[in-house]
Amino acid sequence: MGEIKGVDSSSWLKILREASEAICFAVAEVQPRGAELETRDYKHILDEAAQNALVDALSDQGVSAQLISEEGNVLIGGGGPTVIADPVDGTTNLARGLHHAVTCLSASGNGLESGTLAALVRDIYTGDVYAAEPGKGAKLNGCPIRVASPRQARSALVSMDISKTPKLDRVTPLLNACRYIRMFGSSASELTLIASGGFDAHVDIRGTVRATDVAAALTILNEAGGVYAVNSTIGGDFTLTKETTMELVAASNGSLLDELLALTKCP
Repeated sequence: MGEIKGVDSSSWLKILREASEAICFAVAEVQPRGAELETRDYKHILDEAAQNALVDALSDQGVSAQLISEEGNVLIGGGGPTVIADPVDGTTNLARGLHHAVTCLSASGNGLESGTLAALVRDIYTGDVYAAEPGKGAKLNGCPIRVASPRQARSALVSMDISKTPKLDRVTPLLNACRYIRMFGSSASELTLIASGGFDAHVDIRGTVRATDVAAALTILNEAGGVYAVNSTIGGDFTLTKETTMELVAASNGSLLDELLALTKCP
């Protein structure tokens, strides 16, 4: 394939799809080594294999881009659009043989979330592919998806992440108000489940979730009819860098988002 310098979203979606396939294949090749390793060492091997597969897949397709990855930034070809990636979101889950673990990839024409050209999240275990292009809706394995019908916080199925830095003073009102709470350990998985109607909302107000973790999934959520707030700003934009972190609240509809933001606001 010749060098790809254009910003056609369909071309980028194909590129991301092939890259995600390469990542899953590379992960599958190293998984048998997990039984003999400590979790920390095994996670390193998984992340390294996924990153190398991503770089090779983009290079083999003749891509010219700036890769921003949780595992390290790489200039590919002569540079160009930004590809932001978490080759494995949910590495701890994967290292312990647990679902959920996905690869998250998106391409942006201007280095911002708002400039996204195409986004893809692939489940490493099942191979299910969530994908979206701006203005064209979101799909799961090629079939259109939409968020669930509106629910209030009390009856909503809400995922959250309170690991390491829980901010209990702000999440306690949420825990008291919401009857159905889940925590899967993969932000991208949880956001795509909102997009496909499985969850109603996701809350992560630790301020540590990275752009690499959620950029692709937020585009998919938006195209499926969902909404989100970045650092309490509804629909907030952000720079696609490895260092970009945020507070994130996402929901299937604006009313539920407003309710969750009120419940988790600073005292």
